[in-house]
Amino acid sequence: MKQRKILFVDHTAVMGGAELSLLDLATAYANTSKVLLFEDGILRQRLEQAGVKVSIIPASDTMLKLRTSGGLSSLATIPELWRMAARITKEATGYELIVANSQKAFITSALATLQGSPPVLWHLRDILTAKHFSPINRLVAVFLANRFATQVLVNSQATGQAFVVAGGKEKLYRVIYNGFDSQRFDTVNRQDIMQFRAQLGIDDDVPVVGLFSRLSYWKGQHILLEAVKELPQVQVILVGEALFGEQDYVSELKLLAAIPELAGRVHWLGFRDDIPTLMKSCDIVVHTSTEPEPFGRVIVEGQLAQKPVIASAAGGALELIIDGKTGLLFPPQDILALRQLIKRLIDDRTLAQSIAQQGYDSAKNNFALETILKDFAEAIAF
Repeated sequence: MKQRKILFVDHTAVMGGAELSLLDLATAYANTSKVLLFEDGILRQRLEQAGVKVSIIPASDTMLKLRTSGGLSSLATIPELWRMAARITKEATGYELIVANSQKAFITSALATLQGSPPVLWHLRDILTAKHFSPINRLVAVFLANRFATQVLVNSQATGQAFVVAGGKEKLYRVIYNGFDSQRFDTVNRQDIMQFRAQLGIDDDVPVVGLFSRLSYWKGQHILLEAVKELPQVQVILVGEALFGEQDYVSELKLLAAIPELAGRVHWLGFRDDIPTLMKSCDIVVHTSTEPEPFGRVIVEGQLAQKPVIASAAGGALELIIDGKTGLLFPPQDILALRQLIKRLIDDRTLAQSIAQQGYDSAKNNFALETILKDFAEAIAF
């Protein structure tokens, strides 16, 4: 199948889950396509390292820092959105399709269609009904999708149904799950794992629970810390940083981690590129989001690392885990339930190994990158 010429658009250059997925798609289409960003950053570097062409049209700090919960304040950016749309139209010359990878990117790209740009497709990766999306932002995004989007690709049925609940046309959305290269996990060797644990001063027989996510209240790092407070044998690694002005939450986490029951047991690793090695070094991988997760990349990655995964039972997680077989589910924010599941896996290694193996088989069969790329190509062959 001949590759289409695509202009991928994203408003941010930080490495979140949506950007990791964009990196995979853009790399696959590097010979025919380009990525347009509204700011410079590590994503631009990663894309160029992969041979992807990148352009940057800088947006103002006001627009970049505008939160999805901003409400009426977002209306102040309309003049800039229109100017940015004109820039997108110019950058899109010679391309067949615009694929917008974020809400801000889509709104701007939708406006570009009024100025003569190619058709726009929204790659929606958010639960629009979540608390952190204000009613006015949902209204604007869904209206523009219904009016201007050729398609709305969603990363789970949960994301697609939330789009419909928010007023989106059901016929517009199509599920394309995120894809993963299992080889990155399969090639991690035992020596790398032992070296990492030695760097942290963690003996081989000490259980390690890992949480891999940006530091944010709704990602629920505090849920994990509260859960292991009464499991003194457990060490915790937190991988990720605060990306969107959530330093107050980080400060609260640091205070929690410093209490006597947790002191010395929480390891802060920040943003890391060696996720496969870090996950392989864990005994359990957890996902603790307090709100429904659109997909849950870390769930699949934990499965590919052949580790038992415990996840909040909401949103996309329900499509990635068969409870008791390919992972374990607990009610969101239920600290006691999470604690009991962690203890259960530590005490029952046979169960842990069974869940880890079944999770690995499921992830490899259902979310292989080559399969997802084929699904994407079919979706845009209109």
